[in-house]
Amino acid sequence: MKKVILNILRVIISVGLLIYLLYIADIRKIVQALESLDASSIFLAMFVFVLSVLLMAARWQFLTRSYGMKVKYSKLAIFYFIGFFFNNFLPTSIGGDLSRAYYLSQTSGNKSASIGTVFLERLIGLLATLSFAIVSFYWLTDYFRTRKIVYITIFLSLIIAMFIAVVMSRRLYRRFNGILSLFTFYDLGDKITKVFDTLHYYRDKKGILLGTYIFSLLAQFMLIVMNYVLARALNLTEISFGYLCLVVPITFVIGLLPSINGLGVRDSGYMLLLLRRGLHPAQILSLSFSVTIIPIIVSFIGGAFFLFYRHKGLKTPELEEGNAI
Repeated sequence: MKKVILNILRVIISVGLLIYLLYIADIRKIVQALESLDASSIFLAMFVFVLSVLLMAARWQFLTRSYGMKVKYSKLAIFYFIGFFFNNFLPTSIGGDLSRAYYLSQTSGNKSASIGTVFLERLIGLLATLSFAIVSFYWLTDYFRTRKIVYITIFLSLIIAMFIAVVMSRRLYRRFNGILSLFTFYDLGDKITKVFDTLHYYRDKKGILLGTYIFSLLAQFMLIVMNYVLARALNLTEISFGYLCLVVPITFVIGLLPSINGLGVRDSGYMLLLLRRGLHPAQILSLSFSVTIIPIIVSFIGGAFFLFYRHKGLKTPELEEGNAI
């Protein structure tokens, strides 16, 4: 029941914000701007986004190979595209992560390690983006009427960093395992412990963790390049590449607020930051909408791979949170 209420709340927030944004902008101008996008710019933006996905798959391979899972990079990339397909057509990104963990476990035969590497890879990726955003806030702090988003970003970064520190610390990890052992319902504590054992394995793999972090920054950089390509295609010359280096990570953080995959919330972030550059709301929404549309188009590659694997006879991954372990 709680999950249903939360999903309804996400729909209300996303739809409500989108209606408001479209109300203050001119829908006809948005459509005209989007129609002005030429095919070469769209394909270039798609190509750049594909590169960002391939970089994310590379950071995942850093972790899986270090753990001893001999899975080809090409397969990990395919699993990542499948994950993006689920991300775009499910209320949250959890489904995409579970699908990646599922296919990796089918290939490697190690369910707990598969979930653990996906979880750690997501954590490091999120930490990299948040750290990028914190640096950005140094230059853009005057554009915010409230500093709440700054505090939320710093708080989330500290929580993730502290969690990683706990998992990597032998002494704290033993205490944490002691607490988990108390959860005997459906062997939940034991299952979670097995996943965390995978995370704890990387305590002496600082080079691997650093490499994963660097790949995360590179993937984030490619997303900024995609934004720049689309901004230039829309003739938004007021937006410099340097300014987008600040806008993209900040709008990502804003997009973490309850919504349907950031819809409406992330667009509000673009509106908040780009109105300061003298742009019309319709121009801003044409950019934010195109930034949303490109990943959706690319995610159909994952949909094709999903149908291929399903045709081969692999079961569809369970997408309920309770079946994650």
